[in-house]
Amino acid sequence: MTESNDGTTPDESPDKPKPAGKARYVWQRLWFQWVLGTLVIFLFLSFVVPPAYYLLSKLSPVLTPVLLGLGLAYVFNPLVAWAERRHKIKRPVTAGLLLSAVALVLLVAGLLLVGSAVQQSERLIDRAPEYTETVLGWVGSDTADAEARVQTFIEQLDWTQLDADAATKALGVGAGLIFAGLSFAASGAIFVLVTAFCFFVFTWKLDGLKQWFAQFVPKPYRGEAFRILGMMDDTVSAIVRGRLIQSLAVMVVLCIGWWIAGVPYWLLLGVLGGVLNLLPYAAILSWPLAVILTVVDKANGGTMAIVWACVWPTIVYVIAQSLDGWVIEPLVQGKATGMDALTVLLVVLAGGALLGILGVVLAVPIAACIKILSQELLLPRLRAFAEDPPDLQSKGA
Repeated sequence: MTESNDGTTPDESPDKPKPAGKARYVWQRLWFQWVLGTLVIFLFLSFVVPPAYYLLSKLSPVLTPVLLGLGLAYVFNPLVAWAERRHKIKRPVTAGLLLSAVALVLLVAGLLLVGSAVQQSERLIDRAPEYTETVLGWVGSDTADAEARVQTFIEQLDWTQLDADAATKALGVGAGLIFAGLSFAASGAIFVLVTAFCFFVFTWKLDGLKQWFAQFVPKPYRGEAFRILGMMDDTVSAIVRGRLIQSLAVMVVLCIGWWIAGVPYWLLLGVLGGVLNLLPYAAILSWPLAVILTVVDKANGGTMAIVWACVWPTIVYVIAQSLDGWVIEPLVQGKATGMDALTVLLVVLAGGALLGILGVVLAVPIAACIKILSQELLLPRLRAFAEDPPDLQSKGA
């Protein structure tokens, strides 16, 4: 029997499958590969995930403004790209103009609304004891007896026996409260500055970062990888853009609606509801506050006044959420996530349990990206495996 140039006989062509036999080595057996894969997954979950989670939880105060700046860069990237392509405006110039426009809008809004916000805040602080007394009266607590006990304690206290240490401790507590307030204000200012700086950098370098990462993708998979990454990019940008627009719309509707409904502190509560709407399902916290404050404010107006104090804030909130869910979200966000409400709720709760506020912010975009990866990579392979499973016995497994 003669051999061909490639070393095979005429009856043994390269394309002809060889008869299946037992695997010569243990690592070629299917059971060993499954055991090895399970061991690798277990080691990854045991020694890689916990340190990564600990690091993310510790860095969440730093990562939050960075990710917020990245999200804003995603939102405005189409506008920046259009200005660069159509009008030849450099990306740093467009980013600076956007930051200036945002600062101008905030300044104008501050000049128009800060006065009302300060007045409502002062009124809320002044009437806080009255509100507390009313609520305690509803739950059956004897506020007069509590006030009498406090007054008796103050009158019977021998102030001459207070030593210098007690005075020093009192001064220390007061100084601590002052420094805590200053620290909170400084942290807020730093948060805003870091977010603005990250937005500027990401807006400027976003296309460059994409091109830089592209060189590490293997050429045979580059087209498919870019297609999937493009889908993820579109999804994440749609989620962030939609959430920002929805929060602004909810804020405006709540402020105007609660002002018309006679809700006290309508500006503070409306802004709070809009800010909370950045997180899925968090805006609902503003509704009971509006109802409670309105009811307490109208407590002396009779039964019907209290009933309408419950009804009108609720109607405004329902209108705002209906407008958000049925009109604004389909227009600006569409079906970006492709997840039902229950899945979104569970994902948000899981993200909050793992990483707090940062986890709530990242939960929906990460879940949407995982869904895209599973639909494009994992599920087609599982379907193909189910339709044509390998003959394990013929492979010696």
